[in-house]
Amino acid sequence: MKYRWLHLSDLHSYCDPIKTKIMRDALIDEINELNKEQPFSFILITGDISDQNRGYDKARELIWEIMSITGLSSKCVFIVPGNHDLDRKKPKGRKQIVEKLWETNILNDIEEEAIQQLMFGQYDFYEAYESILQRRYPIDKVHFIMNFDNNINIIHLNTSWMCYDSIIETGKIHIGLNKVYSCLEMLNDEAINIAIGHHRISDFNKVVGNSLKSIFKSKKVDLYLGGHCHKAFTTYDINADTEFCFCKQTRAEDYNYPAGFVVGNIDIDNNQNYFVFYNWSVRDSIWKYDYSVESAKHGKYYLQGKKFNNCKVRSRDIIIDFKLLGMPLDFTSIKQKFKLKNTLDYRLGYRDIDPKDHEDWYRYLKDLLNFYNSIIEEAPDDIKIHIFPLAPIPLLVALGYLMQNNNSNINIYQYDENNGMWVFNEKDDKITIKDKFISRDSDKLVFSLNVSACIKTEDIDCVINDRYDLLSIGVENPTLSYLNYNADVLRVKKIVKEKLDSIAYKYNEIHLFLAAPAGLCIEIGRIIRKNIYPNTFIYNYCNADIPRYTKIYNLKEIKQI
Repeated sequence: MKYRWLHLSDLHSYCDPIKTKIMRDALIDEINELNKEQPFSFILITGDISDQNRGYDKARELIWEIMSITGLSSKCVFIVPGNHDLDRKKPKGRKQIVEKLWETNILNDIEEEAIQQLMFGQYDFYEAYESILQRRYPIDKVHFIMNFDNNINIIHLNTSWMCYDSIIETGKIHIGLNKVYSCLEMLNDEAINIAIGHHRISDFNKVVGNSLKSIFKSKKVDLYLGGHCHKAFTTYDINADTEFCFCKQTRAEDYNYPAGFVVGNIDIDNNQNYFVFYNWSVRDSIWKYDYSVESAKHGKYYLQGKKFNNCKVRSRDIIIDFKLLGMPLDFTSIKQKFKLKNTLDYRLGYRDIDPKDHEDWYRYLKDLLNFYNSIIEEAPDDIKIHIFPLAPIPLLVALGYLMQNNNSNINIYQYDENNGMWVFNEKDDKITIKDKFISRDSDKLVFSLNVSACIKTEDIDCVINDRYDLLSIGVENPTLSYLNYNADVLRVKKIVKEKLDSIAYKYNEIHLFLAAPAGLCIEIGRIIRKNIYPNTFIYNYCNADIPRYTKIYNLKEIKQI
């Protein structure tokens, strides 16, 4: 059983000044890239597709464009109304009707009449729903279920029929508990049951909210997805055995409430059931993982419900996709090849990066630091961490430096570009390593590692203007895609560590010039001891620039970025 969905909320489609236009164009591109990586099965939109009921043409255009790039038909798109998708002047006397209903904990006998009266204000939404999806909204049912297939039920909850004034109605509104209960009576509790609505549980009056959670428990509702609050968060209610997930808005003008969306994934057989939260960075004009969701490590939250948790989260090994060049890692293929099961899978969240200046480097370093803090540093000591790296050398060294050399449960794989495959310890090429040390009685040490290419002394001299000592270590004939296997990597690491450890204390500065495969660059970062080594600088190479090397950062300062 394998499904992937896109969760959007609060389109407020008639609010589209320039920042929002830029964001929505980038949203289409991002959804397109995500769909290429792994196609979406369906789309969920949890209300406020209009803004103050001012029209739905722009919502239709946006939704149709998303359907087009994902290749999904209207049968795979599910929408519920929000509090902005109603005419607040209908019916006449709406304010008085709503405020009287607020005084009642549970509607009971007056429920039917009240709902039918107030739903009249949503008729513009119902017409737009039919125009967008080419099917009628079943008005007579209030809440209804659509079967995506035999394994997935999408429960449509109309949480907005009572709305009148969002400023004062929080904690007061009703959903119509009898209608919800009768809607769910025939629910197949063996399937994955996903409820979508606009409001949070806390937006209902307390009795209604608690009763709704009881209904979710009794009817085996696994997920409840919504929006409304323009903030992203997720939580698991252990008593209801229901996951609650709320999505940010799809406009970008309000700095305090940035845009966002959620990708949901269900893969029962491989124990990959999660939400991934995305956030729009107005400053950088890019989509990034949303680090603001407290319960989601680096923007990713693994579901905890009984149907989704065949193995305790904290007992599962971790796979890290640190492939920042080219397409992201294919988790399925590497798991099959290296026999990795029941893993937590994380990625840094960038594709094919090309840092242009120090601002770019520091943005990536800041995100790397967040990634390390939330995923690697918090990992239990007894689990294995499998890292698949392909990234610019300064970021590889930074990751190694953050990890240090004190965790024997870290496995670092390498990408053999000549053969187009990931490798680890399949063989030992027993590559011969040579080293050379030149002393000029300097307090600066340059360390050059010559494996993928030969580092020229004249290129070093262009950026190190003072006198320096030189430690050079490498192979006989450096070339790309060389020294791939773990035994060779660890052999080089051992030699470098012994040489540097023996002389590092003599210097005020160490300057790293590395031409080596990704896994080895991480290992070099791991041996730079935080409390022993002096200021250590890493350089980036670009053949198109003169000088060819650029100093990027001091390893000892990256935690302060």
